[in-house]
Amino acid sequence: MYRFSTKAFLSSLLCLVVILSGCAYNSLSTANNLEYEEEIARVKRQAVSIWIPLQEGFALAPLDTPLVERQIKLYTASDAHLQKMLEQAKPYLYFVLEEVKKRNMPTELALLPFLESGFDVRRGNGLNPAGLWGLMPIAARHLNMAQTPFKDERRDIVRSTEAALDLLQELHLKYGDWHLALAAYNWGPANLTRAINNNQRRKISTQYQSLTMPFETMVFVPKLLALKKIIQEPSSYKIALPHISNKPYFEKISVKHAIDISLVLRLAEISRETFIELNPSFNKSLIPAGKNQSLLIPVTQLASFQKNYLQYEGALSQWRSVFVEQPQSLESFARRWKVDPHRLRQMNGLRLGAKLQSGMMLVIPQPSLKEK
Repeated sequence: MYRFSTKAFLSSLLCLVVILSGCAYNSLSTANNLEYEEEIARVKRQAVSIWIPLQEGFALAPLDTPLVERQIKLYTASDAHLQKMLEQAKPYLYFVLEEVKKRNMPTELALLPFLESGFDVRRGNGLNPAGLWGLMPIAARHLNMAQTPFKDERRDIVRSTEAALDLLQELHLKYGDWHLALAAYNWGPANLTRAINNNQRRKISTQYQSLTMPFETMVFVPKLLALKKIIQEPSSYKIALPHISNKPYFEKISVKHAIDISLVLRLAEISRETFIELNPSFNKSLIPAGKNQSLLIPVTQLASFQKNYLQYEGALSQWRSVFVEQPQSLESFARRWKVDPHRLRQMNGLRLGAKLQSGMMLVIPQPSLKEK
């Protein structure tokens, strides 16, 4: 009886201490508590593989067609090819998924680069589809994307992702259906509208599966849904999804002064291969300064780049960026800046007799220096 009473007393005392401790804890700053909880949540999110938040946002309606299963068989029959694509997505998938989530779009759309490029950022140039999102020159013009001798924004990771999602939202607003929006993205809105109008005249369904389309477009959505199913059930298809952390792989840095790519490699302590992996849009050995010009650096190398850049005292490049103030000939511009017109034309990819317009950006052979 005595021992029981002692235990009861000690238990009561312990409860009182816990209650008082809880009161003391609750009296701490609510803001501090929230910051702590947010940090814990952030760490937990980053520890999770990207495939979990990706699946949580899946929202595309299924298609009742054997084409989906057929595409699954094609994907899984070439296991090495699928694994290569999954590995190639590592530097980009987090960024793409976050951009899709910000717009409250179905997260299956983050898988579109698998279809368009296999996450091979160097694919395409000229009149061909280019970049992660396989954008054609006509789409680039519609989306106000720059294609200059120095840069093709269709291959820019950030710019192309923003533009592709802008286009997909525009198409979804136009057609009111994600299947049709994706068909228009692949085939072109003019072609899809024509197919819809043909079905309307014949008084038959205008749903995705009822339209007469090229085979490439007919299997476009089934391909996407096949990938979705594989990612949902990888073990069922004997696929090993690579671990991709749910955290940023790269950071965007503003380019305030023209800088040689070789110097960027040195300051960031990265290989040319790593630089191209994140910055495939640059066509020359120089990154010119300009409005909204930027480059991507791996998060792991950001501190090194910033430290080395601050300590660096030399010229950033032997070229500097200059904006044309008023329309003029290249020759008069060259005379004003005391540069060789042939060298100026060659470096800027200008035709013989080209007229310069106000607002154009040119690079001239004069050192680019940091501001003091």
